[in-house]
Amino acid sequence: MPVVPQLVVTAANRPGTLARVCETLAAGRVNITGLDCSGPQRQIRLLVNNTGRAERLLRKAGVRARVEEVLAVTLPDRPGSLARVARKLARAGININYGYATVPRGSRRATIVLGVGSPRRAARRAR
Repeated sequence: MPVVPQLVVTAANRPGTLARVCETLAAGRVNITGLDCSGPQRQIRLLVNNTGRAERLLRKAGVRARVEEVLAVTLPDRPGSLARVARKLARAGININYGYATVPRGSRRATIVLGVGSPRRAARRAR
């Protein structure tokens, strides 16, 4: 289970914030492959095809951004798949702070992104 870089943008929760972030990345030819927006302080979590370029573009545009590692788990798209991984992490004492998922249309597999305190340790334990 791979540990992947995730871009975290902290910005005001108001109309146009997500548009500005997405337009900045699009202008720099950075593709967004995963997204989560939540919380009153609007943390925008992004998986992108070029994390380094995305971070530079956003900072140049005056947007606060940082990179953190997350666990990306690809699972069969069926009941119980995520439960098994969550239980393995719980047994190892690893807390899941947040998660988001996508199942591409017609796919039989789901990609789940999990924010955990120790992504590399979680990757070993979730196998």
